[in-house]
Amino acid sequence: MIIDHLLGSAPQLAPDPPYELHVLGKTWEYLFFASQIIICVGAIVYAMRTSRRGKTLIPLMCMLGGAMTIFLEPLVDAQLQVWWPIHYQPDVLHVWGRNIPVMILFVVTWYFGLNAAMRYQWMQDKGPATRLWTLYAIEVGCALALEPPAIQLRLWHYYGDQGFRIFGYPIWWPFVGGACCMAAGTVVYLLAPYLTGIRVVLVAFIVPMAVAAAYWGVGWPMFNVLNTQPAKWVVYPASFLSIGLAFLVVWICTVATGHHGYLMERRKQRKLAKQPSVDPVAVPVQA
Repeated sequence: MIIDHLLGSAPQLAPDPPYELHVLGKTWEYLFFASQIIICVGAIVYAMRTSRRGKTLIPLMCMLGGAMTIFLEPLVDAQLQVWWPIHYQPDVLHVWGRNIPVMILFVVTWYFGLNAAMRYQWMQDKGPATRLWTLYAIEVGCALALEPPAIQLRLWHYYGDQGFRIFGYPIWWPFVGGACCMAAGTVVYLLAPYLTGIRVVLVAFIVPMAVAAAYWGVGWPMFNVLNTQPAKWVVYPASFLSIGLAFLVVWICTVATGHHGYLMERRKQRKLAKQPSVDPVAVPVQA
C-alpha cells in the first residue's frame, strides 16, 4: 500500500505503446539497415584479426555473444517501454509483444560484441592502466549522439514517462547500456585464463549473461517506474538512481581489474612528488 501510494494513487497498468506508429520512410529505414551491416562486418573483421594476433578465439566469441543478446531485446523492450513502429523489413523475433526488425540483430552484434571484444583486448594490452572511465564516457557520449537521429526517423520509439530526454532519447538509458558493455568485457577479461581450448565457446554465453545482469541490476528502478503510472516526482529520482547504479557497476569493474588500485597508487605518487624536499639543517660546529 505504501509503495502503491508513492508510485501512484492505485496499482495501474503500464502505458499502451503507440501501435499505429510508422517508420518515417522505407528509404531511411534501409539506409540505416545497410549502415548497421557495414559496421557489423567491420566489427567482425576486427575480431578476426584480433583473434589471430592473440591466438585466441575470445574476440570472435564475443561477437557471437553480442548476436545472442538479441534474445534479451524483447524482454528489455517490454520493460523499457521501447516500441518498434510498423516497418518494411522482416522481423528477426516476435516475442513479448514486440516485432523486432532484423536490423537490430546487426546492431546488438556489434554494439555488445565489439564493445566486449575491445574492452577485453585493451585490458589484455594495458592491464590496470586501461582507462575504463574514459572508455565508458566515450561510449555514453556516442550513444547520446547517435541514437536520437534514429528515434527522429521513427526507427524505434521510447514511450512512457522516461524523465529527461534529448530529441526523444531518455538520457538515463545510455549510462545503463554502457554499464552492460563494461560488465561483459570485464567478466571475459577476468575469466580469460580459464577460457582455453573448447571452453572458449563459453564466452558466447558469458557476454549475454553479463549484459542481462547489468541490465536488470541497474535498470530496475526505472523499469518499475515505467510499468506503472507514477507520480511525476518519482520518475526523475528513479532515473538518477539507475544512472548511479550504472556508475557503481563501472566502479566495481575498475576494482576487479586493478584499475582502481592503479589510480590510487598514481595519485599517491603524485602527492609525494609535490611534497617539498627537506634539506638537513646545518649544525654549527663549536670551537
